[in-house]
Order: sequence, then C-alpha cells, then structure tokens
Amino acid sequence: MEVAVTTDVGSAQRHNDDAWCAEQLHRNVTLLAVADGFGRPGGTPSSSIALDLIRESIRRELRAAAPPRSLTGADLRDLLIGAFADANRQLLERSGGGADHVAAASTCTAILIVSDQAFIAHIGDSRAYLFRRGEVVQLTSDESIVPDLVTSHGGVRSGRYRHVQPLLTRALGVEVEAMAPKITHYTLHARDALVFCTDGAYRAISLTELCQALQNKEQPAEWVTDRILTLARAAGSVDNATAMLVRNATDHGADVDNGVRPRQRRGSLGSAIVAMIGAALLVMSAMWAADTRFYLGTGGDGKVTLYSGSPASVLGISMHVARLSYRLRTRDLPASIRSRLDGGIAVISPAAAATLVSQWQAKPRR
Repeated sequence: MEVAVTTDVGSAQRHNDDAWCAEQLHRNVTLLAVADGFGRPGGTPSSSIALDLIRESIRRELRAAAPPRSLTGADLRDLLIGAFADANRQLLERSGGGADHVAAASTCTAILIVSDQAFIAHIGDSRAYLFRRGEVVQLTSDESIVPDLVTSHGGVRSGRYRHVQPLLTRALGVEVEAMAPKITHYTLHARDALVFCTDGAYRAISLTELCQALQNKEQPAEWVTDRILTLARAAGSVDNATAMLVRNATDHGADVDNGVRPRQRRGSLGSAIVAMIGAALLVMSAMWAADTRFYLGTGGDGKVTLYSGSPASVLGISMHVARLSYRLRTRDLPASIRSRLDGGIAVISPAAAATLVSQWQAKPRR
C-alpha cells in the first residue's frame, strides 16, 4: 500500500484545520480517513480530535475481538457507528457545546479496509473516491447545502457558486444525539486506488481533472496529491485543502504478528536460543498490541518518517515499524531538528505528527 498526503493551509486561512489518518491497525486491517473541522478545543483542531478518537475506538474494539477476522460485516458497521458516536460525544464535551451552541465540529470520511473489503463511514462533505481501471467513482455524497442545490453535470460547482463556502447539514460535534454516519460497503480489487479530499481540494476542480491527475501512474503518489492541490489553487480555492492517495489499497503490508518462527532444536544451547528469540518476539508482540507510541525519525530514503513502537532493537530485531513516509527530506531541515530526528521525536498520534511536519514544511528551508 502506497500512501501520500498533501495538505495546505490555504491563502485565506490562518490555521490548517484539516486532519488525516492512514494506519494499519492489525494484520490485513487498515484505517484511512480525512476530516475537516472548525474550532480548537484546548488548542487542538477538532478534526484531529475526531480522528484520534475514532482511531482509538476502532483499535480498542479490534483488540477486544481477538482476532478481528471473527468480526462480521454487521459487526464492522456497528464498530464504525460506535466510533463516530464516541467522537461526537467527546467533541461536544471538550468544546463545551450543547443543544443550543456549537463550539467545534468536524466532517469525517473513514474507510476501514479488512482484507479486500472496504467499509466506508461518512459524515459531512469530505470525499472519498475509487480509482479503478482509469476511471474515478465518487464513493460518498456531500452533506452540505450548496453542493446539493447547484452542482453542475460535471460534479463541480459552476460560476459564482464555485467558491461559496458550503453549509454543512451533518457533522460531528453539532448534535447532542449522535448522528450515525452513512455506511457503505465495497469489495476492492487488486491495484485499486482510493482518493480522499477535503472540500478545499475538490471544490474547484472537476472529476475529469481529478481523473487526469490520477492517470499519472508512473509518477510517485505524492506527485499526484501535489498536482491535485495545484489544480485547486490555480482554480481559485483559498480554503484548507488536503488530498490523500492510497495506491494498491488491498496490500496491507507486513503482517502485524509476523516474525521469525524458530524451529525446535535439540540440546540446551538450541533451547536457549529459541527461548531468547521467543522472548524478543513476545516483547515485539506486546508493543504492537499496545501500539500507542509514535515518533518521527529519518527513513532509509532520507525522508521524515512516522514510526510506531520504540527506536530500539532487541537481539538485532527492530522494535519499531515505519508507518508513513512524508515528502519532506531530513536534509532540508535545520540542524537542530535533524539531531532530534536521529534520536526520534515522540508524538502522541499520527495527526499530531502531520501537524508538526506541516509546520516544518512551512518554514523557509536552509
């Protein structure tokens, strides 16, 4: 699975209130999501709060299932509905909102992929698309007033409505009673790609322009997401904008619980070696089960990389796993940041890591 994200604050905004998530939660289980919010309870964007809560709720339920493959389609739908309800409730509590006052809210479009089955949970107007065999299909419907009334045949607002800020009809953090997300289910094929866009990215471009950008399969995924935002900016979009491209969406990467399986050997020395390796694997398994530690470091390609686990090794076995590589190269950062990356910079979540990397990208390079 190849994942690339480009996010931009926009020329008319002071802060970037978009957030995204791309994380393998278990063997053959991956969570992908984008969110666009307003309000900053405790100084944290509501979109980041919502995604963190949704991810942690899903992670908790997957651990309780043991193993996740025992979950049925109905179970996964209930799991997503429960995660969104929890995010809605806590976002209201943290923001101080209520029935007559909205202090913070967020859209969210999340896809939980279990093997080749994609379960889409959607609320608001952030979008998900499927790119298959050269064609783009929109998987979600916008829950906002302007797009519902004045969309053109090409799927893009025309004339003076193109840059009108839409009014959301549904969002997390708006109602005391939880709004259930719309849940849809698709079977993915090999080499399918998924695209996520917040409204600042898709509002000014057409499906044809989006499809043309995705046709460039020879280009790195980050080139495509950069292209999508470039097209949106050229067309006049000034809002926060995020585009995420996920290629080969059924390829979840290495199994979470994979590792060297030592063969039984005769003799005390062989038993000792087996015990040592087994102990190391148990430690790795325990760390992965917890999976609550994240840090930023330098990847083998020289780019800033998000890891889960610990920047250490036991018996030569790494105690960390690379989650995501950003398009920012370590050599372009100030020496003080580079030295910190060498030891690993702890972050509380992938969303927090994205915010920190965005801040580094915004600084003049030396």
